[in-house]
Amino acid sequence: MKVGILEYPFYPEPEKTFSALLKLLKEAPEADLLVAPELGISGYEKALDANFLKKAYVILSEQAKTPLLIGGANLKERKSAAWLITPKSITKVAEKINLFPGFDERKGFKPGRLLPPFEVNGIPLGVFICYDLRFPEIAKKLATEGAQVLFCLAAWPGERLSHFHSLLRTRAIENQVFCIGVNARGQVEGIELGGQSIGFHPWGEVLAESSGGITVFELDFSALEQARRLFVTSRQVSPSLLSEKILPLEELCRRAGWRKALGQKMVFTNGCFDLLHAGHVSYLARAREAGDFLVVGLNSDTSIRRIKGPKRPVNPQEYRAQVLGALSVVDYVVLFDEDTPERLIKALRPDVLVKGADWPEEKIVGASFVKSYGGKVLRIPFEHEISTTKIIEKIRQNEA
Repeated sequence: MKVGILEYPFYPEPEKTFSALLKLLKEAPEADLLVAPELGISGYEKALDANFLKKAYVILSEQAKTPLLIGGANLKERKSAAWLITPKSITKVAEKINLFPGFDERKGFKPGRLLPPFEVNGIPLGVFICYDLRFPEIAKKLATEGAQVLFCLAAWPGERLSHFHSLLRTRAIENQVFCIGVNARGQVEGIELGGQSIGFHPWGEVLAESSGGITVFELDFSALEQARRLFVTSRQVSPSLLSEKILPLEELCRRAGWRKALGQKMVFTNGCFDLLHAGHVSYLARAREAGDFLVVGLNSDTSIRRIKGPKRPVNPQEYRAQVLGALSVVDYVVLFDEDTPERLIKALRPDVLVKGADWPEEKIVGASFVKSYGGKVLRIPFEHEISTTKIIEKIRQNEA
């Protein structure tokens, strides 16, 4: 597979950035895939200029002779995305999941979701965008699902260019895939972008380096087979890692303290989670979006029996904790025996306290305490009309 990297400067004017891109596309030699940087259609300064972007997507599709992988805003959802543009189609193939906090990218964009690999000439490829390079689980998931080449479309600062290259090499080695970073030049809000796009072999050797303009190189996929024969690694999550999420309060306070010292925001919620259902899952996912890590306080069996009667819970606390721990959006689970999680909240001091929207704020346990030190209380509506009690009643009716 022959890949062409397009490296060009970003300008404050999107038209000027787009002109630089079109110039390179006209000059591009034969290749199977051309790859451009994050937000490579417009640059960063006016990335959400709707009128400009709509025209630009049409022009690229009309002029595309070779498939083009490029970053550009998804206007409808206000997400930074990557697109595969051909004469026949414009397909979204990636969304930026982790927004860079340095100049508060979150003001313009919303966090995206992980999209699966896609094919070009029968080769499965995976894409992630800039800051997502620092989150190894993203590359791992794409490689696990079959991607043989990972592309990182970036607008990476020059002062941290060594990080960019080191992380790309690491993702190549740890996943035994080709890993190619395509970086922009120019400036973003006064920050100098580094350029110096680079590609790595599955063993970490440099495949190609760019000093600007167009760089074309070929991928030999027999290298993948050789690397995987010699370095076979499991891409599955170890069951032991799930149990690491279920912690006693003292140990949880210690670990949470470390994370808070790094500036991470803790989100806390609680419940019985007896028969885990779609309502629970969507609620927990929404809660996790409110911060950097989610702690779930789980009512013990003793606590539930006092609140709901002797026939509950259906599942014992060990099983309920394991099921919660298996959810990727849940970072920690801690059990409590009391009727309310007040003791946990006072010990953990979460940055965000989450409860269902059916609870008035004045009745949410711990709400006034969390707000007293500047924390936030968030009420989240359930997206599904479903509950554990309703599920149990339906089962009983079917058995009758």
